[in-house]
Parts: sequence; C-alpha cells; structure tokens
Amino acid sequence: MALDSVYPFDWDWERARHLLFRAGFGGHPEEIDDFKKRGLTESLSALFSTPSQPLFVPDWLSEEEDLRSQQMKLLSQPERQKIQTRMGEHLRDLIGEWINLMIASPTPADMLHQKMVFFWHNHFATSTQKVNQPVAIYKQLLLFQDKALARFDDLLHSIIRDPAMLRYLDNDQNRKGKPNENLARELMELFSLGTGSYTEKDIREGARALTGWGLQNFQFGFQGNNHDNDVKTIFGQTGNFDGDDFIDLILGQSQCAEFMTRKVWTYFASDSPSSETIQHIASEFRDSRYEIKTLLRSIFSHPDFYSTDVMGSQIKSPIQLVVGTARTLGLHGTNIEFFRRMLQNMGQVPYMPPNVKGWLGGRNWIDTSRLVARYTFADNVGEGKVPAEIDPRQKGDLTLPAMKVSETQDPHMEKQAAATQAMMKETSKMEAPHALPVHIDVEKLIDPNLSPIALVDKLASILLPLSITETERHQLVDKFNLARSKKSQIEALQQLIAAMMLLPAYQLC
Repeated sequence: MALDSVYPFDWDWERARHLLFRAGFGGHPEEIDDFKKRGLTESLSALFSTPSQPLFVPDWLSEEEDLRSQQMKLLSQPERQKIQTRMGEHLRDLIGEWINLMIASPTPADMLHQKMVFFWHNHFATSTQKVNQPVAIYKQLLLFQDKALARFDDLLHSIIRDPAMLRYLDNDQNRKGKPNENLARELMELFSLGTGSYTEKDIREGARALTGWGLQNFQFGFQGNNHDNDVKTIFGQTGNFDGDDFIDLILGQSQCAEFMTRKVWTYFASDSPSSETIQHIASEFRDSRYEIKTLLRSIFSHPDFYSTDVMGSQIKSPIQLVVGTARTLGLHGTNIEFFRRMLQNMGQVPYMPPNVKGWLGGRNWIDTSRLVARYTFADNVGEGKVPAEIDPRQKGDLTLPAMKVSETQDPHMEKQAAATQAMMKETSKMEAPHALPVHIDVEKLIDPNLSPIALVDKLASILLPLSITETERHQLVDKFNLARSKKSQIEALQQLIAAMMLLPAYQLC
C-alpha cells in the first residue's frame, strides 16, 4: 500500500516544500511542484535515486601527493614556508569547491547526498587547524561522498582508517604501553553511543585495541610492533581485540542505533522527538544492519516529520541558509569568497568546526553578531552586489575584524578566526576586481508580471516555511511598489526577495 493512502495528512505544496528544504538545501518552484504531483511515495523514490554529481578532483591532487612525500624537516625555512602557503591555497580551494558543489546540486537526490556528506563531516568533525594536509582532508571528504547513504557500520570501520581522523584525534600517537584514549573515547561518546553508555574501563581497553592504527607517510598503516596483542575486556566481553573488533562491539550495543537515530532525526527534523518515535525508527535501522537509506526513509515518511511542531521550527544553519539561498534563488555572478566570508561571519566554514563536537546548531546560531551577518547577507542579495568590505578579494586578504568572546558567545570562535587568518592570509593576495553583481534568476523563480500582491504571496510560498501575516504582506507590497517606482521590475523583485530574507521566518526551515 502506498504511503500516501495511509498517512493522516494531505500531501500538498507545503509538505512537498518541507521535504525538499529539510532533505536538501531548498527547492526551485518546479521541484516543489514536481514533488507535490508525485505524492510522498514517488517523491521519496526520487530522493533516493542515484545522484548524478560526482565529487570534484582537484587539479593540485597529484602535486600534493608529491609534496607529502618530501621530508619537510630536511627543507630550509623558506622552502617549508612556501610549501605551507601552497597547502593553505589548496585547502582554501577545496573548501570553496565543496561549497560550490552543494550549491550546484542538480537534483533533489544530489541535494540529499550533499546534505548527508555535510552531516558526516559534522558528526566526525575534523579541522584544518590541526590537520593542514589537503590530501587527507580531500580523501576524508571522498570517504563521506562514497558512503554518505551506505551503511553506518561500514562508515565506522572506515573512519578508524581515515588519516585525517587518526591525526585529529591523535591515534597516530597511540602505542602499546602508552595508549592515547582520544579516538576510543570519541568513538563511543560522540560517534556511536553517547554518554552513559560505556565506562572508563571501556575507554582504556578500546584505546588498547586501537594501538598501532596509525599513519605512514600520512596514509593509514597498521603498525604491528605498536599494537597491544594482550587480552582486553570491553563491554564485559573478553578477547584479543583489535580496532575492527572494537567497532563491532560498539555496533552490537543496543544504544548505538538509538543514538544515531536521534542524532539524524535532530539534524533533519527536530530536537525533541518522542521516545516512541526514536525507538520505532531505531529498531528498523538496527534490523536493516545500519542501512542509512532505511533510516532516512523511515524519518522522511514518518507522520511526525510533517507535524506542525516540526515544520518551520528549525533554525537554519549557516550552510543551510547560504547554500539554500544560492540554490533556490539561482544566484549568479558571485565569487566563492563572498559565500565563504558570509559563512565565516555566521560561524560555519566547512572543515573549521569549533571543536571535536562539531557545530551544536539550534539556538547557538543566533546571537547579536551572527544575526547581523545574516541580515548583511540579505542586504547584499537585495543590492545585487558584493561590496568591498565583504568581498575579501578587494581588500587583498581574508583577515577578519577582531572578535571578542562576549560578542560571539563562543569561546572557540576567537581562536578559530585567528587560526584562519594565519593560515589563509598569504593565500588570498590577488588582484582586486570591481564589485561583482549578485544576480537572481528572477524569471526562473517567478513570473515577474504578476500583480504585487500575487508576487508577494507566491514568493512567500517558495521562500518561507510559515505563512506571513496581513501586516507583513502589506508592508512587503509597499516596499515592492516603492522600489518599482525607482528601479526596474527585476531590480524591485530582487529587493522584495531581500526584504523577505530579513523576516524572522526566513531564518527557519
């Protein structure tokens, strides 16, 4: 029986839009129309179809492979500085290419795929502040791209072989007789089980199981002479366990499926699911042998996902806001530095998380300085240009205004900004161009010949997850009419869109 015939709600424009904006980064009007016509069952089939967009291959990849083989300690200081500057350039390019990839997602299936890639990046948080190796970062991104919707057990086994993760959590220093517990602890606390589901002894014994799982020339290499081959006891089971055995023991804990179900539900739906909902979906996830598509399908087809408590209740992350805006509006003419700077000011540049916990999200995204950054983004879209104080290429570097902890309410941000400046300042010196226009493909978004009230209503149905009030409707119509008296119809529409982006509802999805 089709899902559409058994669920206690009508499948309409609002729910089709909700699915596209939560499962992806947004939706063009024709995509929302398509999902509305398809119904829930066929819309889910489209979401889980094979994505068409492969991960980019950087031009510098082979060059970086050669750099990695060099013995840095044998080089002079100027030579080392030159290589470090080049690595900074490549990391910068890598992050920019990934942002572009998310924006350019050609289909809903590609959007879902990239949104899950970003989920895994935040789940297995790694930072270029510590792992300043472009090849390692790229290969971790490739890992998430390949396994984004595959199986969680396979991904967990892979992450303990990932060079970027091994370096970030110091497992390359984990040796027999001198174990390092960082990876073992985070594997359980942050990556699979959550606090309260293991003991300190499990951490110590898990670390012993992971001894020797290290790096050779910044690639994974098992170092048998550093591995502890003695008997270990983890979760009450005893044996001569290694890293893979440790992962299997974790996956065997009943809490694993529930922990991951709750985290994925929070990412896509809400932070207050019912225990019954989580237990039901977790049981299906566990029975599927941790098939991620099964987990996502269960979430996207659950009635609670389409409840009034969930729809329009989630504060957009900076990635959701910037990428979703760029994709939905079809922004053209912008350079990637504009998007990167907006993300930086809002507090979420890929591969620059505040700590190993990643970005916490929710209300953490809204404070005075970050809200100003969101409004600045809307203003720039409305004005149709990237002013010099925003476009770092026109100033010659990426340095940021000094941020105080009291302004950001995040003690990690000040350190993050300083590290970003130090790593990237030398890589951003380039000729300053004139301000580049931010052009919205208005005619693809909406018929510009509609009446002012019809334009406002149609744009609100596309851009906003909640209905606008009568007062807001009249204010928007007045703003549009005023802009149209001074500018062209298209320019006035662009300013109308920016006015909607300034509404509180636009910060939600």
